Amino acid sequence: MSVDDFFSHDYASARALFLAAAAESGLAVVSHPHALSGPNGEALALDLVTLCPDRSAPCRAERVFVALSATHGVEGFVGAAAQVAWLKKQYWKKVPAGISVLLLHAVNPHGFAWLRRVTEDNIDLNRNFADFSKPLPRKPAYEELAAAICPKTWTPESVTAADAILAAFAERHGQRALNRAIMGGQFTHADGVFYGGTKASWSRETVMKILTSYCSAAKHVAILDFHTGLGAFGNGASYCVGDEGSASVTKAHDVWGDDAQVMAAAPGSGVHDGYNLTGIARLMSQTCVYGNTLEFGTYPTDEMMRAVRADNWLHLHGDHGSPQGRAIKAEMKRVFYPEASEDWKARVLARSLSVWERGIAGLAQL
Repeated sequence: MSVDDFFSHDYASARALFLAAAAESGLAVVSHPHALSGPNGEALALDLVTLCPDRSAPCRAERVFVALSATHGVEGFVGAAAQVAWLKKQYWKKVPAGISVLLLHAVNPHGFAWLRRVTEDNIDLNRNFADFSKPLPRKPAYEELAAAICPKTWTPESVTAADAILAAFAERHGQRALNRAIMGGQFTHADGVFYGGTKASWSRETVMKILTSYCSAAKHVAILDFHTGLGAFGNGASYCVGDEGSASVTKAHDVWGDDAQVMAAAPGSGVHDGYNLTGIARLMSQTCVYGNTLEFGTYPTDEMMRAVRADNWLHLHGDHGSPQGRAIKAEMKRVFYPEASEDWKARVLARSLSVWERGIAGLAQL
């Protein structure tokens, strides 16, 4: 099999590959339909495949491994390819006794189909796991820069002017502060980027419904969440983010290996506002949850951010069918999925399966 047997060109083909791989493996699929459709009228769904030790549903295993794809929709190509490869290469036959595996394909199917990072509500799912029963944090830096981050027109002149404002902020406070202001998540501008929302999205509710059902007997849950867009081209970095003292932090290297980068934060510090794996661990507080955000590098951060900002403008103000609209969508796909690079696809797939297998082995040893 070649690498192209696992990767897809769009959401519809990715879903078809996943469903076919599950069928070939004799594993049932439970589909959670989305209310909206894709750009070509295609049906959308979060598709679930379960591998339970006793083949029952819901699973009663004490150890559960979860693989998520398309938390950030357009980033879904890698996670979906890894899920297909794991099935087609029959890795599932090697799972140690007592471990259940859940494959959640297209956690954010609307974003995957429309080549957006966000959900149908412009919500960044990886900022949507906040506790909405409490006051949401304010992000003064984002509010200061909101008009420049997301200008209402997208012309060479307006973008140059907006970029000058952002560059001046970086000059005063540093590039890291600017990146944090933009990408750290915010809860006040529903028309902005990295917006966490004011309530749980459909994707969050569906994910938690699945985890609550299939992990009801679990003592240990390892979650692998695939992402692209940050880091060196083709490099896959494991980020284990969580609250200080949590299993995600204290047992990260036991589960994911020594190369996992542990990023702990004090609860309530605002550092991990709404992050999905941290939020899941908090919601499943009676279970030890070991989250791993596996991030694959593509192109420089400024290219990625410009594409995200342009895509935000397009969906608010632009015309998808115009030459400009088509160019913006093509750029979104390019910066998050270097489809033309066979080397990139081969490297990220190999790394994905390696980390996946390391996580299952680590989970089995707990």
